[in-house]
Amino acid sequence: MKSHRSKRRHRDNIYELLLGLCVMVLVSFAFPRLSWIGPLGYALIALLLTQLVMIRKNSLSLEDRLYQCLGLAALVALLLWLVTPVRWVVSGFPLIFTWSLPVGWSVTRLVERLSQERKVTSGLLLGAAAGYLLLGLMAGLVMSALQTIQPGSFEPFNILEASTRGSDASVLESWKAFSQINYFAFICLTTVGFGDIQPVLPASRMLSVVTGMIGPFYLAVVMGVLTGRYSNQVEEKDIFEHDDQR
Repeated sequence: MKSHRSKRRHRDNIYELLLGLCVMVLVSFAFPRLSWIGPLGYALIALLLTQLVMIRKNSLSLEDRLYQCLGLAALVALLLWLVTPVRWVVSGFPLIFTWSLPVGWSVTRLVERLSQERKVTSGLLLGAAAGYLLLGLMAGLVMSALQTIQPGSFEPFNILEASTRGSDASVLESWKAFSQINYFAFICLTTVGFGDIQPVLPASRMLSVVTGMIGPFYLAVVMGVLTGRYSNQVEEKDIFEHDDQR
């Protein structure tokens, strides 16, 4: 019983930390002076997803090791993308693939774990919220990489104006400009659609469509899981109270 409570508390701590890191990255987009927090937050998220979720396992399966390798590859691809000049379009390709796979895998594992929880707890709600924000951050990062691969994918947007060094500036030096794309990613995820930023190239348009589909789908699945868990919780409570009355 004590071991079960310890594992549940550990999972809740993971959910809380993941949600906190996602919020930290969002804060960096809202305050330009804190733009350096964004890359740090992304790096910590990659480490959390690949390391901390495995810490309580006695042995790792082949699937778990592959999951870890993908996460570490995502971290390396992120660091390389940040330090390379924006004109190096090649650096964006590894970032797109290495972040799409582990984040998609992570959200899938997260939903599976949420569905296995017997009760609706605060940790469960925090995990569901963290998964939603993680999808938005992943979409923003992939869109940012696409903008470096195909300049002009999103308009009006000019990454070269973010630094006096022009195309020789690194992505990290131009990070403030990427907050606009991350803003657009969450607009797509929530299907709000203000229209101030528009995808103009085929790849960016399809990516926007996919992001707009993922957001409502995730909410529908998670709401179904939470509703099912809550209904079972109420039924178990009613049965317990009925037995006590007897």
